[in-house]
Amino acid sequence: MKKIFNYIPAALACFLTLESCDSALEVKPRLAVDLASAYNSPEALSAALNGVYDVLQTTDLYGRDLVAIPEALADNGRATNKSGRLNAEYQNQVGSHFINWSNAYVAINRANIILKNLPASTAPQATKEAIEGQCLFLRGLLYFDLMRAYAYTPKAIVPSQNLGGVPLLLEGVTGLDQVTLPPRASIDDCYKQIAADLTKSIEKLTNNDTRFVRPFFASRAAAQALLSRVSLYTGNWADAVRLSTDALSGGVGVFQTTPTAYVSAWRAASHPESMFELSYQANENIGVNLSLQTTYTTLRTLGLRTATAGFGDLVPTNDLLSELGISRTGDVITRGSDARALLYELGTTGRGPAEVETTKFLGKSGQVNQDNIPVIRISEMYLNRAEANYELGNFAEALADVNRIRTRVGLTALESTVTGPALLTEILRQRRLEFAFEGHRFFDLKRRGLDLVKQPRSIAFTDFVILARIPTGQISLNPSLKQNFGY
Repeated sequence: MKKIFNYIPAALACFLTLESCDSALEVKPRLAVDLASAYNSPEALSAALNGVYDVLQTTDLYGRDLVAIPEALADNGRATNKSGRLNAEYQNQVGSHFINWSNAYVAINRANIILKNLPASTAPQATKEAIEGQCLFLRGLLYFDLMRAYAYTPKAIVPSQNLGGVPLLLEGVTGLDQVTLPPRASIDDCYKQIAADLTKSIEKLTNNDTRFVRPFFASRAAAQALLSRVSLYTGNWADAVRLSTDALSGGVGVFQTTPTAYVSAWRAASHPESMFELSYQANENIGVNLSLQTTYTTLRTLGLRTATAGFGDLVPTNDLLSELGISRTGDVITRGSDARALLYELGTTGRGPAEVETTKFLGKSGQVNQDNIPVIRISEMYLNRAEANYELGNFAEALADVNRIRTRVGLTALESTVTGPALLTEILRQRRLEFAFEGHRFFDLKRRGLDLVKQPRSIAFTDFVILARIPTGQISLNPSLKQNFGY
């Protein structure tokens, strides 16, 4: 079977991994149901759906890479070289980038297979609609992440280097006779498909479905929130305002309004602001080499510098520390009034010289290296809306939202005289500080066509390394698939 996997597209390989052995894609088979009867009951449908969520937890996706690599590629993270991991990404070396292609298509095909078989299922109609909504949400998210990694965005393109989006595979593949090898769809067509999936998922999902516990499963508010983010990428500013507002009213995620509450939220096993969060069980612990805890900190326990757990591979740059109001003299850290600075501590010397490290991920689920991953937090809705309102010329509304983010962490509100470019600068600055080490920074710079101003060297937006390299094996398999420029 392994030999076969080396010569067939990811879309089919992912189906086969549901049934039997591990493939070259290295996706662990987790579905404990026979595909022939996988759609005949709510329990079997839920098991199949869990197989899609499982792939999101892999290190190539949200287990590490889609959270940590954006910080390394941009100006937030500095590689310490304590283990050698993420050093190449920090230096923006050719080919050191995202590698979510194969696992994303594994999950997409799993979702497609469920969608294909739902109409014939004997499950109650309400269950079928809820699972359809979740599959569409997940497929939209997966294609969105593929586009963020491997393609330009509609509002920020280098025309001479643009080779389109990614292949759109919308039918479940369960046999070699069903395999197609499509070319890359256009950027616009890919984003239209993402928007279509999320729009339909909003129609199918609710915010109070007790069968699928929020925020660990998709809800209507989560779909609205994700589509509001997508709308920033496509420049659909009015949609971004509307969707952010709708998501805020959905009752999923609780905005933390005080500095104390804000910091405490990051000490909880499940973040209270989460609108969509991946939950990790004890048997899903990613471990000491690749977890977010080991990636970001050497600390085992908050405040205890005598016990080393992780490597602390990626730490805040001096520029980010300065923006947060953090300075260091020897082993003493001084902080300003921004409560977000309290999420950064001096690490241990167990892996080398001590560094200031983020403690957003600190084994909060009961074990070292086991953390839930907030994918969408409600705070983002205020900043999405602020940016979209700015682009629409609604400066007062944009300022109100950015001040909401500032004042809840102890900063003073900006005066009403802050408008124009200065207001946009502050909105983007607050996005940087609010979501540092959560996987936003590189994508926020890229979608606006901004250069990566960083050490050891800055990267122009026109540099081909802004886009990830499509796996060479996929290029060999599919004659219609064009590699990104420069690779």
